[in-house]
Amino acid sequence: MEKVESLYRWSKHVDEADLEEWELRLLGADVNCIAEKLVKRKRWHLSSYTESRTEAEELQAAYGGGVTEVRPEDWMPSAEMASGGVLRIRDALVVTELAEPENVRKVEQEHPGRIVLSFPPQLAFGTGAHPTTASCLRFLVDAAKRRNGQAWNLVDLGCGSGILAIAAAKLGATNIVAIENDAMALGYARENAERHGVADRIEFLCEDAIAWMHARERGSIQVVAANLFSELLIELMPAIPAALAPGGEIILSGFLTSQTRDVVEASKSCGMPLTDFLRRGKWVAGWGG
Repeated sequence: MEKVESLYRWSKHVDEADLEEWELRLLGADVNCIAEKLVKRKRWHLSSYTESRTEAEELQAAYGGGVTEVRPEDWMPSAEMASGGVLRIRDALVVTELAEPENVRKVEQEHPGRIVLSFPPQLAFGTGAHPTTASCLRFLVDAAKRRNGQAWNLVDLGCGSGILAIAAAKLGATNIVAIENDAMALGYARENAERHGVADRIEFLCEDAIAWMHARERGSIQVVAANLFSELLIELMPAIPAALAPGGEIILSGFLTSQTRDVVEASKSCGMPLTDFLRRGKWVAGWGG
């Protein structure tokens, strides 16, 4: 994809008690926003990236906060800048932010028998460190084990960096569709798939996930993964059961503990109840099948 010279980041710190209100407010305004909190910090950091300073300053005018220019070297760190930490998923995956081939090989040597996924920070589109992504990966590993030796497909709704789609390909899925409505994120997802050698098994589409699901052929999908805000998951649920093949399963995340009841009720009402949950901090992931 064509690289931008610089991006602009609007950001704002909010208290934990106000985080959900802010996320819902920005979601309602169609602002793609990332929420992060560093260890030992009390406040959450909200940020949104734009390609023009004017767009970022419009967010500042509407919501307060600040605007900074983000140069390519600031968000595509060298191997020396990467933390070197790894995230272990079950006994199957290791996710690292290291990108240089020699560093990735070292991680592979340190974790024999595991698949190593390399996701350097790319505008926080998803490196595996966020609790929702990590929980989805755990459910995905479980799904792959149940389908070991079988041909299976997966749809990743709101794919971000493409980490779930790429992990599915590495875990044995033979056909994957990754849907994302953010063209910039989708470009990096394609690059990540090429870097992992699985681009030929993933179809990347810049689409509205809900509309796309409603148009699917009945009984055509084995696994649906959706890491989205709770409102989108609830809106999406009616389209999922008909699209699932017999024995199909769903992996959902992106909702807070306070939103779990609404998501669970939506899944029940559509005949696809969530029966297993993972909670990390205030974030929840659910599985149904």
